[in-house]
Amino acid sequence: MSDQVVAAVAHSTTARPGPDAPTVLYLGLRRSSLEWQAELDAATALGLRVHVSSDSDVSHTGLPAEQRGCFDRTTPLAVQAARAAPDGAPAAVACWGDKHVGLTARLAEDFGAPGIGTAAAAVCTDKVAQRLAMEPYGLNPAWRSGATPDAFRAAVDTLGASGKPLVFKPAHCSGGRGITLITADSDLDVIFELTAENYSGTTDFLVEEYAEGTEHSVSGLVADGTVRILGVTDKHLEGPLSASWATTVPSARTDAQVAELKRAAERAVLAVGLRTGGFHVDLRFTAAGPVVLEIGGRLGGDLINSHLIPLSRQGAVRPYESLLTLLTTGQLPGELPEPAQGAAMVLLPKAGRPVTELVGTALAHPRVTLAADWPGTDTVVAVVVTENPAELPSAVADIRKLIP
Repeated sequence: MSDQVVAAVAHSTTARPGPDAPTVLYLGLRRSSLEWQAELDAATALGLRVHVSSDSDVSHTGLPAEQRGCFDRTTPLAVQAARAAPDGAPAAVACWGDKHVGLTARLAEDFGAPGIGTAAAAVCTDKVAQRLAMEPYGLNPAWRSGATPDAFRAAVDTLGASGKPLVFKPAHCSGGRGITLITADSDLDVIFELTAENYSGTTDFLVEEYAEGTEHSVSGLVADGTVRILGVTDKHLEGPLSASWATTVPSARTDAQVAELKRAAERAVLAVGLRTGGFHVDLRFTAAGPVVLEIGGRLGGDLINSHLIPLSRQGAVRPYESLLTLLTTGQLPGELPEPAQGAAMVLLPKAGRPVTELVGTALAHPRVTLAADWPGTDTVVAVVVTENPAELPSAVADIRKLIP
């Protein structure tokens, strides 16, 4: 029953575009059916034909074989590009995971389609390059980088003199892979081995001071220097570096603080040189203001763009469709009003309970609109909607009470 949606989810019923329709090339898809179905529906709603190429099996989408391709990420980028491309030139190229950002930018340039650009993609997939780009703007914590065990020890010695907690990050990975806190008891040799998580096959790393504060994600689009923020979310964490157990839109921060988060995200996007496409910026709001954790050259996950932003804006903003519209027509959405509703995704541990039991319990709550098994985890995801955004924190807290 893995990843089976057990609540009613409205998908597009528009007829699938014919073979002569403009094509959008998707590189990979999100794992959850809640997200990948929304990705496919976004293209269908705009009359675009989808071709999906991936380094994993995508036959579960139901797309015919001629609309599916594959490539091997262990081969050089040029070889990947040749294998991933459909027979005809696509009108747009998009991806939903960091590991495909470089290939997406490469193919967009090959086909003369709009994109974030290969130079910006190289920065977005390199945490050290991001820090270098943002250094003039005061968006970084204290940090050091390197590629050898000796450089790692030197970085820890230098930054550790402040007495603040430190964080180790492989330079070329995403999704929290290889990221860990460095403590007085840490075995630095063991931590350095986490560079094996790099997509690049290198030992590049980053060490930085842990930024104490609330965590947030800013989603948006950029077109030739114009940045449009689609949503600011709050992430709820159990502790430092833990995965979020809930993500809420809009942010519960004050209007002034949300404005600071938006300004920091916009400066970060422009600093790394993103040209045209989607982005997400993860930040922490510290006592000194926003600190950027990382910039992604694609729209983020956690149902933020597939469900939470559309629900919070009552369907007036749909990030997946907005991105495809930008890539195919050059049109950015206009300035957006504040969200009219509150929306959240909340993860509920199964704790030995059958999925159907936990999903049924979640759906019994009046503010839960859908629930499903969350792939790759031992949890169920519930989507919460409130008519008044101010009531969202209490609604999320109520849902957590479902956990025994």
